[in-house]
Amino acid sequence: MPSKSSTRIAEPLLGGPVGIHLGAAGRRFASAQATALAAVLGITTFLALALQGPCLSSGYEQPSASARMCAGPLSTAFLGDVNPEVLGRSHSGAAALAPLEARLVDLFHLFTDDVSVFMVGVLLLNTAGIAALGAGLLVLARFRGWLVALFASPLILFTLGSTLDPLALALAVWAVVLFVGTPPLRPRGWLAGVLLGIATFINPLALLVLLALTLAGPNPARGLKSRNPRMMLAAATITSALLLVVDLTAIDRIIHWYSDAVDGGSFASILVMAELGDGSVWAPLWIIVSAGVVLAVTVSLYMVRRTGLDPAVAACLLIGGCLLLAPGLMPWDSLWLLPFIALSIRRWWVLIVWTLAEAVFAVAIQLGDVTGFEADKGLDSTFVALFTLLRLLALVLVVIMAGENLYRRGIRGATVTAAPPRRGKEDHADEHDSQRTGRLD
Repeated sequence: MPSKSSTRIAEPLLGGPVGIHLGAAGRRFASAQATALAAVLGITTFLALALQGPCLSSGYEQPSASARMCAGPLSTAFLGDVNPEVLGRSHSGAAALAPLEARLVDLFHLFTDDVSVFMVGVLLLNTAGIAALGAGLLVLARFRGWLVALFASPLILFTLGSTLDPLALALAVWAVVLFVGTPPLRPRGWLAGVLLGIATFINPLALLVLLALTLAGPNPARGLKSRNPRMMLAAATITSALLLVVDLTAIDRIIHWYSDAVDGGSFASILVMAELGDGSVWAPLWIIVSAGVVLAVTVSLYMVRRTGLDPAVAACLLIGGCLLLAPGLMPWDSLWLLPFIALSIRRWWVLIVWTLAEAVFAVAIQLGDVTGFEADKGLDSTFVALFTLLRLLALVLVVIMAGENLYRRGIRGATVTAAPPRRGKEDHADEHDSQRTGRLD
């Protein structure tokens, strides 16, 4: 009986063992790649700023602001307006803003009533947030090529002037960077908690990032060191408590969200557009269902934690599960999925399908608002409901693919020393041929 398999015998004829021609990219390649990706992100951000240009000159007047794709909750609230009377949309103004967004509106009202000046400040904050988001992802991503799906995303194009979510998402991503402690940065759990506590008062989805880090910290995926989340949780709790004391209106806003939570992009909004019930009836039900999905995903992740959890995949599953049945799913909510999808999913066709669905919905929801001002113009609610349903199906696909990649490493980390793999008799017989590639992944 031969001691070598046929594949081992044929290796010299086929070019050698698997991976013998692979090598780590040098610093010059990594720098050139980061520069190219930063340029792509810069172009996307420039286009997003250019999209806001016509509205800055016209004062965000409706319906032209919605027709030009640059209307958003912040500009609407600053003008003292509310969303148009369109089926499936929330009808709130300033009361629907997040606490920190409302404080920003009040701060600018102290010295100006010009909405263009206010929106210039918003755009500057969000541009800084997008730049910080890109830098954080360049630190986190092990396979940078997939970041093109994020840096060229139309979600940045359509949400830069809507809310402060780009800034909040940047805080959340850097919280992941600081918690994981990717070289050359040292882990700073308390600072990660502070950043997530601040981001929560812009969008509560930051709590799901906190939950993902809490679950993945003690039992990380292969290649990441174990982290204790206690300091992060304590810092996030203290920061949230301080912000609640400073802004006493936060509790009132939470109560208002509970009663007027149905907004575009969700299954609940489709039911309202079909005139099957009122938003005040569906809002509590879908909030409870969405919370139940988050609880189920959390339990599932906790049960499989011993095999190692990737914090990016955990965050993608938690946020995706929450948004899937949430009563409102606007484009700036989907923005929170964007970095974690790029870190978790390794299939271009999935990313392309989801990106196209989000882009079509972002256009449809703005054109649907136009009908609230001029009934003979804009997009009919039937088509808005159709594009909403297609977008939700794309979100289901994203959640499934993220679950498939549950055990795959998508971010960097300090490598944990591991014992060499066990070898069989065939490997011992030809050990000198495979010794050079034994550590290649």
